[in-house]
Amino acid sequence: MSPLPGFTPHDRVLVVAPHPDDESIATGGLLQVARAAGAACRLLLVTDGDNNPWPQRWQEKRWHVGPVERARWGARRRSEARAALELLGLQGDDVHCLGLPDLGLTQALMSGRPDVLALLHAQLEEFKPTRLVLPILEDRHPDHSALDVLLRLALSRDATVPQLIAFGVHGAAPEADGVTLALTPDQCDVKRAAIQKHTTQMLLSRKRFVAYARLQEPFRLVPWPSVPNPHHPLRAEIDVSGDLQVHVDHGKWGGRLRGLALFFVGQRPDGEALRHCFALTGPEASTVRDTLSDRIVGAGRISRTGAETVVTVPAIGDLRFGWLKLARPAPGLFVFDRIGWQTISGLRT
Repeated sequence: MSPLPGFTPHDRVLVVAPHPDDESIATGGLLQVARAAGAACRLLLVTDGDNNPWPQRWQEKRWHVGPVERARWGARRRSEARAALELLGLQGDDVHCLGLPDLGLTQALMSGRPDVLALLHAQLEEFKPTRLVLPILEDRHPDHSALDVLLRLALSRDATVPQLIAFGVHGAAPEADGVTLALTPDQCDVKRAAIQKHTTQMLLSRKRFVAYARLQEPFRLVPWPSVPNPHHPLRAEIDVSGDLQVHVDHGKWGGRLRGLALFFVGQRPDGEALRHCFALTGPEASTVRDTLSDRIVGAGRISRTGAETVVTVPAIGDLRFGWLKLARPAPGLFVFDRIGWQTISGLRT
């Protein structure tokens, strides 16, 4: 892999972290290197990581975790992130916290409530980054991958787009466009110390988390607008009649489809937002729900061969941007998706 292009005093680096600890795990070296080069740096912490019940149950020796306990845990995790960021050279106004629902970013993306796009766009407008560091679209954690989509939609409101530097935390992405940032041993030690500031996560995950403190920090330089990932098990395009055709490669997917839902996010050339959910409940057809209005807008079709399943969502029409994923209709005991979002092919951007 090639090296990440260096930072300069003219750079304005915005790191967007879904949860406390992502900033240290994924970008603990990058923040140090950028600061040392004289770049302006800001960290946007999107959630407080309060929906984190198993470490909380273990540490607090309790089973029930209600709203009060979650709020207390979230405040503790936010404090840990600030302590870690001080080691990495950021403090005070360098750190902005949105306090959005942990494990709720997909719901916010699909429903438009709360208006995360407006919050993210305001941050982008205020800081005006030259380099934006964000999660990869294919990350298996639904908050991470949804945040990539949300940031891209927020960026679509602006004429100038910063360089996009993506990090993967949950699930490795193809390295064809991978880059690495070389760290010195001292920088690696500081990153390790920053990770260990997240004491709520150390009891159950110390070994796994500390392993991220290595001499090469991996990233991807991702394009604007996004392009389809050829390794993704989903392939999608708008056909000549304006229907969305989604092909699920059984060999790449490697699991069951029944009980899952197809999530679709689109934006028309005039800026109109589309959000649809299609449950794969029946053998041949199912209803399509508009998640912005929470109403049924049509019926989709499902057909299967030995190699693939084809899902058709009717009357999508012309799109400027579009993404989709297959996942459970709502997060369950097992949080992660099989894979995150795929970009729809052949759109006019």
